[in-house]
Amino acid sequence: MTKITWSVRAKKEIDKVYQYWTNHNESNIYSEKILDETLRMINLIRNQNKIGLKSSTKELRRVLILENFSLSYRTSTKEIRILSFFDNRQDPKKNKFN
Repeated sequence: MTKITWSVRAKKEIDKVYQYWTNHNESNIYSEKILDETLRMINLIRNQNKIGLKSSTKELRRVLILENFSLSYRTSTKEIRILSFFDNRQDPKKNKFN
């Protein structure tokens, strides 16, 4: 089975999104939905690692999660590396993986 690794940046970004929506909604229901859909998408990538939009640089790919979030990743023969988890409602200039 292909190994999944998260960059420090991606871990911080998904934690920040999770905390924001938990605090904003005063509930973790939506935050858990984001997490569940992220894990579902990662499993899809594990089985079909060429899904998503291909970037022009460094063999990066990007997939949408719940229409509002982007997951950027890179694949190799042994690993899928999650590089970024981005809330698309933010300024796109903040996302260096765009």
